[in-house]
Amino acid sequence: MVMGFVLPLRSGNFGIGFKGRIADFLKTIDFMFKFLKKKNKGKHANSNRYFELKIKEVRKETGDTNTLVFEKPDRPFHYQPGQFLTLILPIDNKEVRRSYSLCTSPYSDENPAITVKRVESGIVSNYLNDHMKAGDTFEVMEAAGHFVAKPSADQKKKYLLFAAGSGITPIMSIIKSIFAVETESDITLVYQNRNESSIIFQKELADIKSKYVDRFIQVDLLSQPTTEWKGQKGRINASKIHEALEVAGIKNMELAEYFLCGPTGFMQIVHDVLIELKAPEHNIHKESFYSGEANATAKITDETAFDVEMILDGESHTVHVPAKKSILDAALDQGLDMPFSCQSGFCTACRGKLLEGKVDMNEDEGLSEEEKEEGYILNCVSHPAGPGVKIEVG
Repeated sequence: MVMGFVLPLRSGNFGIGFKGRIADFLKTIDFMFKFLKKKNKGKHANSNRYFELKIKEVRKETGDTNTLVFEKPDRPFHYQPGQFLTLILPIDNKEVRRSYSLCTSPYSDENPAITVKRVESGIVSNYLNDHMKAGDTFEVMEAAGHFVAKPSADQKKKYLLFAAGSGITPIMSIIKSIFAVETESDITLVYQNRNESSIIFQKELADIKSKYVDRFIQVDLLSQPTTEWKGQKGRINASKIHEALEVAGIKNMELAEYFLCGPTGFMQIVHDVLIELKAPEHNIHKESFYSGEANATAKITDETAFDVEMILDGESHTVHVPAKKSILDAALDQGLDMPFSCQSGFCTACRGKLLEGKVDMNEDEGLSEEEKEEGYILNCVSHPAGPGVKIEVG
């Protein structure tokens, strides 16, 4: 579509009119530039919750995993070690959202990056691995998630990290951040994979080991290794967790910090053993590892519809929530620009604070105990339990 712009004329004597026309012409050019720039931005360009990122480099990690390194955003971009980004992609004329953890450190990496492992029949993971290249841009939501490390220069700790498969992605961010800030802390990583070729970040982990030779221990555990493999074999179990604690030199369970990221079964085994050995619950951090390809919906059983007051970016909206529909879905149906990603109750991108009333929430695994105590809910799996519900988002 070709757009025409009319140059307005000023009345008055020629000198003043000519100068005025020049000024108006420059204003018109400036308007055109700003308009076209805005047209090329994503549809969420006016919200501070969203960023437009451009790919600087696509780096091959394994046969089915790529790292997308982004150029520095044009405005401040903040994240904590272990957090994730929600990508917003136009695929088959639909807006599709998926969450991917940042593998970079805000303390040591100039450019943010995510790592994407291909999922069989996965719409987004296959799209990203097959089509993304340097120069491509797309929208993302601001970094989110409470699976975070909070390194401090005055801390001297022992960290024991457990990762399986692509669960290494946020763990890598945490490893790099701790070493960048804490000069006396030690890290032991137990990394579960299928075989040698499926180990993500092999070179980067080797570089970390050579740099922090006395402070970093990596224990690789392969379930289906080749005959050449000389390391540990099998899957995570209580015995291997006990061995990891010995290797890490952890004698007082209360003084160490533990980070777990992988499939549910993997994390449950590790968590149960750590609790049995008297590790404090608040020292154990878990990242819910789920396939974002499954767009699950809330299993709402209540038959009653209610109106909800939604405070979104400081503006109040009335959302009519029909029976058996989540608060998030109802808000999206009414055209509200709600933050969301997995729609399954795990990623917390849709998190809101319940200011008034009560809601029924089908899944709260994504929320920390502190968040629950502070009144946070997940809109994607919540339904008003009665009238008078008021929720603040953003």
